[in-house]
Amino acid sequence: MLMFASEVEIQRSLAEHDDIVRRCAQREVTFEQFCDEYNNYWSFYALDGHESDDEEREILRRYEDRIELHRLIAFEVLGQLCSEADARREIYIQAGRFGSAVAQQKLAALWEAHRQAGPQAQTETPK
Repeated sequence: MLMFASEVEIQRSLAEHDDIVRRCAQREVTFEQFCDEYNNYWSFYALDGHESDDEEREILRRYEDRIELHRLIAFEVLGQLCSEADARREIYIQAGRFGSAVAQQKLAALWEAHRQAGPQAQTETPK
C-alpha cells in the first residue's frame, strides 16, 4: 500500500469524498468550496492505481464502481472547468469548456446517476 494505509482508509476516503460531492450536488456548499475540499481527489490520490503497489491496485479494483464517479468528475467536470471570464469566450465554448455554474450542474447530474446506480456504487461508511 502506497497511497492509503489500509483498505479501511480507502473506504473512509471514498465515503468522505462522496459526501463532498453530495453536498455540492445538493447545493449545501458552493462549487468553489467543493473544489477546495475535494482537492482534485482522483489525481491527488492516484485512484487509477498508477502509484500503487499490486495489493493496493487490487483493493482499488474492488471499489472501481465507486471510484468511477471520481474519474468522471476529474475528466468531465474539473478537466473542462475554466474561469468565469473564459467561459464566456467563444473559443472556450467551442472547446467544451465551462464555468462553475455549469460545472455544478454537471456534478449534480453525475451524483444523481451515481446515486441511482444501485448498491455497488452506493456510499459505504466503514465501521
